[in-house]
Amino acid sequence: MRVIWQGTLILTAAACALNPTPVPVEGARADIAALAGEWFGEYRSAETGRSGSILFMLEAGQDTAHGDVVMVPRQTGVEYDDAMMHTLAHAAPRQQVLRIRFVRVVGSTVVGTMDPYPSPDCECLLLTTFRGELSGDRIEGAFLVHHSGHEMTAQKGTWWAKRTKH
Repeated sequence: MRVIWQGTLILTAAACALNPTPVPVEGARADIAALAGEWFGEYRSAETGRSGSILFMLEAGQDTAHGDVVMVPRQTGVEYDDAMMHTLAHAAPRQQVLRIRFVRVVGSTVVGTMDPYPSPDCECLLLTTFRGELSGDRIEGAFLVHHSGHEMTAQKGTWWAKRTKH
């Protein structure tokens, strides 16, 4: 099942790669240069049940990257047993392409925000911020999701991205 979901995410990310969203990147030239390349990764939140893929590209010498995040929300009311795995493998997931709004890099710390996007769970917009640490060809970090117009507690998750091409 994991292979099927990964294949779906890769195909969706590849489609986004054809027309990725411009993302302003701020920071010192050397810090921005450390992010140059093509990055692919994943994010996951046990609290929300959502996961997805991350695609981010920054050409050397540029201060505008291109990237998207593909979200696959959990299937509500579904128990993930072996019988259901087969059904889900053949069902079209309700994927959303999320836009990275802004990235700032200071030393090895990468922070940013996503454009607000509709929640798959309530009639509200979600506001997401993320933070990660760059180490060589890998960034690992965490994110927070806030519900606009609701007093719900912020939800958190983790993310990572690996440089696949310099």
